[in-house]
Amino acid sequence: MSDRLTEFRIENAKLKKQIEDLELKVLSLVGNIEINTSGGQNSKGLLNNEILELMNTTEDQLNILSPVIDRFYTNEIRNLANKGIKILIITNERSAIPKEYRTFYDELKNFKGVDIINNPRVKFLLVFNNQNAIYSGGNLDKNELENSILIETKISESSKLNKIKEIFNILLPSFMR
Repeated sequence: MSDRLTEFRIENAKLKKQIEDLELKVLSLVGNIEINTSGGQNSKGLLNNEILELMNTTEDQLNILSPVIDRFYTNEIRNLANKGIKILIITNERSAIPKEYRTFYDELKNFKGVDIINNPRVKFLLVFNNQNAIYSGGNLDKNELENSILIETKISESSKLNKIKEIFNILLPSFMR
């Protein structure tokens, strides 16, 4: 009888371990895509904080898609480029960028380590690296992101990140794909 109890205990421990492993897999899948609201009373600044966190955790390359970029993010991008992180930006053509943002465009265009590609079809905000992506409406403008109510989609799942890279590549000129 005691041998049988020992057998049951061993089997029970194995089953508990399998259940824990399965729970971890399910949690990791569920947690790979988050949808949040940014800009409301309870989440003012959420999108700016998430973007800054993504930028600061980037190790090799950061990709940005935004119709315009403001002074604050121009400085952040320059700081990353100074650290040796490659930056690739897809944005509107200079003539389509509002005058108050053209200075920042010019600074980034002439900054070593930052490549800017022009595409008039840029209508949303996407910031991503190899591990995470943030997608939202709006521009890479700190005040706009802070004062607008926007939906933020944060993605960590590798297959979805590959899809985002495909979308990003569609917006690149054919010779860069």
